[in-house]
Amino acid sequence: MTRFAITKKDKKTRARCGKLKTKHYDVPTPNFMPVATQATVKTLSPADLKKSGVHIIICNTYHLMLRPSASVISRLGGLHRFMNWERAIITDSGGFQAYSLTDLRKITDDGIEFSSHLDGSRHFLSPEIAVEIQEELKPDIAMCLDFFSSYPMQFLDARIAVERTVNWAKRSLDAKKKCRYSA
Repeated sequence: MTRFAITKKDKKTRARCGKLKTKHYDVPTPNFMPVATQATVKTLSPADLKKSGVHIIICNTYHLMLRPSASVISRLGGLHRFMNWERAIITDSGGFQAYSLTDLRKITDDGIEFSSHLDGSRHFLSPEIAVEIQEELKPDIAMCLDFFSSYPMQFLDARIAVERTVNWAKRSLDAKKKCRYSA
């Protein structure tokens, strides 16, 4: 279970520091979070990251579902073991990546259908599937699928994006409650 506690407050600015307690590691906040898109931070080893003071990294569900796949990572013991990283890991849902594939995707209230940027294979990412994939990856924190939209936009488009994201968040929570294991 993940918990957060405020450890210090500044009365003048309302700034605060805290501690994010995850299954694998206690992360002081605020904190810099390097991106390990495909389960690696380019040019840095886990030892380099630790020496640099990194406490948490973020991996990408979209990229990992395509390669090497969530099932491969699961069979190898989850992301922590796969990456040789015992500190905290967040996985994002892949919503932004699917959004960025403008010519390769179709978005509906059900989810995002897209063609892989790697080989053109077709995939579907729904809130429930994003949760299932992240459960296989076993991060400390998993993000729900969100509907990412461009700026600027019309009010109605913004409203649709927010309503879709809220709906997807509810579906993600329902799916999380049904999962076999939790991060």
